[in-house]
Amino acid sequence: MKTNFRLAVIGAAAVLSLFLPIGAAHAAGDPGAISASGPQHFITKSYSIPAANQDFSYTVKVNTALATDNIYYAQYNYAEADDGGYYSGIQPHPDGTVNVRFSFFGAGATPIGSNCDSGADGDSGVTCALDGLAYRVGTKYTITSHRQSDANGVTYTGTITNLSTGVKTTIGAWRLPANYGGFSDQMTAFIERFWGISSCADIPAVSVDYSNITVGGTAVSISPVNKVAGFVPGSNGIYRCNDVSDYQLTSNGAGNYSVRSQISS
Repeated sequence: MKTNFRLAVIGAAAVLSLFLPIGAAHAAGDPGAISASGPQHFITKSYSIPAANQDFSYTVKVNTALATDNIYYAQYNYAEADDGGYYSGIQPHPDGTVNVRFSFFGAGATPIGSNCDSGADGDSGVTCALDGLAYRVGTKYTITSHRQSDANGVTYTGTITNLSTGVKTTIGAWRLPANYGGFSDQMTAFIERFWGISSCADIPAVSVDYSNITVGGTAVSISPVNKVAGFVPGSNGIYRCNDVSDYQLTSNGAGNYSVRSQISS
């Protein structure tokens, strides 16, 4: 099953544990009437980061019931010079496991470690996959992308730490040439359903908290969003269902945000 999907231009998603109540939808429409296939980025949020090309770290806690499968909670950093970039995130499953991804999109990367292979979504890049970690709803995981330069180029290593156990695991790593243009000052958080989609009615309600989001040790600020669904089909492809969820993105300070959504008709 393919669970690693390329990100295009997107813009609005999720953060911290203070949820605001969500009212009834004010728009008319039927998500089931909007045909779609996976993947579908149904919540996205772009935000600026204070410094590019440094360590990036965040803690994620998914509160969505495990019965809601095939959801990817991810963060994506755009490349400076082209349409590539890299992402990391988690994919919880009803069997009590979680898959983790740390992947680069673009040319010139070399995979490092047994968890990483060349190629990303059928194109150039590197996919690092860590599957089958033990998972429970509400567990906090810290994911970090660590940057290190040496004579061979620039290496980014992804790790995930289970904060309930303290166990830190390497997801994988990839090396970029020394002359690579680097990454930009733009991030996008996104939530997608990557499997089991026939229409936008298959998009579930989700709840997720992010905390301690830092770049180079500096906390990142993310503005709140209060979205009421309009049930207008998005462009064909991964944004077909980007207007079928009511959701609120709330924050109680730099480095923290929460997203809670629901489907209404």
